[in-house]
Amino acid sequence: MDRKVLSEVLEFLPTGVMLADETGAVTYANRAAHEYMGIDHDRLGEVNIREVVPHGSGRKELIRTRGDERITVRLTRIPLSDGCSAVVLSDVSEVHRLQQELLKMDRLASVGELTSGIAHEIRNPLAGIKTTAQALKAEIPENDHRTDYVTRIIMEIDRLNKLLLSFFDFAKPKELALRPCNLKKIVEDSVFTVQDEARKNHVQVMEFYPPEGLKIKADPGVVQQVLMNVFINALQAMPSGGRMEVHLVDDGAYARIEVRDTGKGIPEDIRSRIFDPFFTTKPKGIGLGLSISYRLIKMHSGTISFVSNPAGTTFTISLPKGAGT
Repeated sequence: MDRKVLSEVLEFLPTGVMLADETGAVTYANRAAHEYMGIDHDRLGEVNIREVVPHGSGRKELIRTRGDERITVRLTRIPLSDGCSAVVLSDVSEVHRLQQELLKMDRLASVGELTSGIAHEIRNPLAGIKTTAQALKAEIPENDHRTDYVTRIIMEIDRLNKLLLSFFDFAKPKELALRPCNLKKIVEDSVFTVQDEARKNHVQVMEFYPPEGLKIKADPGVVQQVLMNVFINALQAMPSGGRMEVHLVDDGAYARIEVRDTGKGIPEDIRSRIFDPFFTTKPKGIGLGLSISYRLIKMHSGTISFVSNPAGTTFTISLPKGAGT
């Protein structure tokens, strides 16, 4: 193979390749390497391999910006003959994302087991307390002021029971009842359910659907539960009014739901914790809504993600049309 053909092959490779002489000065870099390093041909002489990847390490990762996204580029230094060296550059952003997904799912499973055990330990004595309180209420004369105290005890027990149900939903989500369904109708029904809350918050709700209905295989009740969580979060992000847009998009093998709000956005320092169990910024929240939603969408083999800035937040739910566990 002549050098011209080899050069053409290197130029079209998606993997970056840089070659350096015995001093570490770069003598060649293909198109992908220029893009990953953010340098043009005129500045090639400014790069020294020994500074980019120290000799002892042989590998380094850099965060680069490509368009609007941040990517992780891995640089691997390979020694060649006569003291020369090569550096291979590859985009490992997807590898890192999958690693984070696995860690998150493992963390959710561990917390779920712990939550389930604690919830069971609380539920049994709570049932005994309620039974005792109900018996005590039956023995107190109807006009006795102490009846109000016992009634309050029973109400608080019922509230704790509802909280425990949330714990059980998180610890062990129910099995999916997958069936063919019209996703457009599920979204419309979910939007209708929060319309009153939107009016109270002075939030304008706008819906965008494809011309024809979008059929997928999913559990309608579960999808609606996830949508309700996302819609309520969007409305609560706009206490002084705003606009919530709901977009349903046919994306080939997937159906995509985008929920956009015009709130103040999610602070950058807490974005990585949004789907963590028991993390919440709401005074009366318990931080399970989005954690449960995350698991339910994963059970559908889908994804849920978000982007946020001071002008608002967009949650994106992507579901395969032929979902499965």
